[in-house]
Amino acid sequence: MSADAISSMPAWLRLGRVSNLPTVLSNALAAALLGAASGGQALSSANLAALPPLMLSMCLFYMGGMYLNDAFDREIDARERPQRPIPSGEARAQTVFACGFGMLLAGWLLLGLYGNDHSRFYGALLASSIVLYNVWHKDNPCSPLLMGACRALLCLCVGSAFAGGTPPLLCLAAALLLAHIVGLSHAAKQESLDRIGALWPLAVLGLPPLAYLLLALVRFITDETAQAWHALALAAALVAALALAVARLIKRSAPGAVGQAVARMIAAVSLLDGLAPAG
Repeated sequence: MSADAISSMPAWLRLGRVSNLPTVLSNALAAALLGAASGGQALSSANLAALPPLMLSMCLFYMGGMYLNDAFDREIDARERPQRPIPSGEARAQTVFACGFGMLLAGWLLLGLYGNDHSRFYGALLASSIVLYNVWHKDNPCSPLLMGACRALLCLCVGSAFAGGTPPLLCLAAALLLAHIVGLSHAAKQESLDRIGALWPLAVLGLPPLAYLLLALVRFITDETAQAWHALALAAALVAALALAVARLIKRSAPGAVGQAVARMIAAVSLLDGLAPAG
C-alpha cells in the first residue's frame, strides 16, 4: 500500500471524525438563529443564502482540526492506537498535515467571503485555538478548556455573521456551550482508561442545562405560549439526559461505561443547540 497519499475514502472519513459533524452543523444553525434574532432580524431569503457556506466553513475548521490531531499525535497513536490511519500506513503524516492546515485556511477564506469583520476575527482565533490544542493537549490540564473554546468560537463565528456584532445573548450561548464541552472533553480524556478523575468538570457540565432550564422557566412564566412549553420540555430533556450520563460515568457499572456516557454527552450537544434559540 502506498504511503504517498491517503489511500482510501474510509481513511479520509476516519481522519475527519465525520460522525461528529452533525453537532458542528447544529452548533452553526443555532448560532445563526440566535445571531439573527439578537440582531433584530429573522433568517430570510436575503441572509439565508450565507448559511450553507458558513456551515461548510465550520465543518472545514472541525475536520482540519481532526486531521491535525492525528498528525500531531502520530507517535502516541503508534503505541496506543496502531489502527489509526497514519500508524497503519493508510496515510502519510506530511499529507495529513497538508490537508489539515489546508482545510483551516479554506474554512477561514470561506468565512471571510460570507461573513464580516467580526466573524473573520473569530475565525482567526478559532484556527489559532485549534492549532494550539493539537500542539499542546497531551498532559495539559487546560486542554478541555481549549477544546471548549474552539466550540465557543465556532458559535461566535457564525452568530456574529448574522448579528453584525457580538450581542450578549450570543456570548451567553457560547459560554454555555464552552462549559458543556469542557465537561465532555474531561470525560473523553479518561475514556481509554475507563475511569474518571477529578469531578469538578462534571459540575461545570451541569451549568448549561440548569441555566437553560431557568431561562425556559422564566419564559414560561412570562409568556405561556406553545414555544415556551417547547423550550421548557427541551430543557427538562437535556437535564435528564445529562443526569443519566453523569450517573453512568460516576457509577461505571460495566466496562465501557465511560465511553457510553461520553457518547450521550456528545449527542446532548444538539439538544443544547436547540435550547439556545428556544430559551
